Amino acid sequence: MTSKRKPSLTKLALAVEGEGLGPKDIPLRHLTELLEAAAATFEALAAEKQIDPPRLSLARITSGSARYEFVSADRQAARVVGAFWTAVKHRGKGTSQRTRHQLGRLYRAAMRTGGALRVEHIDSKRAAKPIYLAAPIEEDRARIEEATVVFARVVGINIDSHEDASVTLRYDDGGSGEFGADLDVLRKAAELIGQPVEANVTFAKGEETRLALSIERIRRRKAQSSFMAAIEEARQSLTAKGIVYDSTQILAEDEDDGTGASDRG
Repeated sequence: MTSKRKPSLTKLALAVEGEGLGPKDIPLRHLTELLEAAAATFEALAAEKQIDPPRLSLARITSGSARYEFVSADRQAARVVGAFWTAVKHRGKGTSQRTRHQLGRLYRAAMRTGGALRVEHIDSKRAAKPIYLAAPIEEDRARIEEATVVFARVVGINIDSHEDASVTLRYDDGGSGEFGADLDVLRKAAELIGQPVEANVTFAKGEETRLALSIERIRRRKAQSSFMAAIEEARQSLTAKGIVYDSTQILAEDEDDGTGASDRG
């Protein structure tokens, strides 16, 4: 009988380091802001890699400094945690604007606790020296803002403790984007989750990327009938009037000179 192999765990620790700081010294609101910002950073990095964000659970809290250890059994967790480590080490250089924005948010949340945020990549195969989160570098680059209309479905909404709201859309032609939104748009989007929508949005266009910025308007989209569905609708209308019409004849007549066969009763 073979034993079932346990899934490998990805581990990461975040510690607020400061003189005399311990878990009991971090106000709940500040801790909540810190953890929300960390989760949003992982989500942004996962979006860059076009994978689902890993589910990270709090496994241990230790004193000395206020240290919080997280674990995940998700297969993609190692990629996202590794990307997070790299992003912190290089102060966000080379990452998306969304990731740099969330790193900045995490940095500000850490500052509000009164200490520096130490990041520990816990790996049984190698010992990595802890690194500290610094403010992300602002990258100078040409950027063009483009307003357009997208056809999509609402797949998520979010609002944090600072009332920064966002709406996530999954585009009909593939891919997805998370857009900043005001509270009115957020409420409307909440009513339309899972439904086909038409949205007025703004993107930032770089040389090789297109980054979702904001959503100004969202509304439910009427179902678009296909050509054959339109023919069927016409056939049903004629049938209701007592006229029997072969809908397939329309395609054959389309190849003629435009004259159609007469209605047949």
